[in-house]
Amino acid sequence: MIRRASWLLVLLPSLLAMAAPPWEKGVLVEVGAYPLVKLGIERGDGAVLAIRPAEAGKGLDQAALKRLRRQLGHEIRYRAAGYADSPVYGREVILQQAEAER
Repeated sequence: MIRRASWLLVLLPSLLAMAAPPWEKGVLVEVGAYPLVKLGIERGDGAVLAIRPAEAGKGLDQAALKRLRRQLGHEIRYRAAGYADSPVYGREVILQQAEAER
């Protein structure tokens, strides 16, 4: 019984990593026209997604996106928590995580 429990503890990190959405890559850009400019991601396939702030505790909120804006024009990798459609911006992504590619 103890042996089985120890194996579960060893495998737990890898199981949790498989449950997380995969990392995607793109370039941080601005989307929209003044005064409706918003942060977005241009993916490798040419698609541009506006970034929608996440609800508190569910991903990157407005404050985190403000810090991320410093990386404008740079390549980032991100995990999407979900997607939404907007009549103004089209397809939007809600980010779970994002970091600059170095």
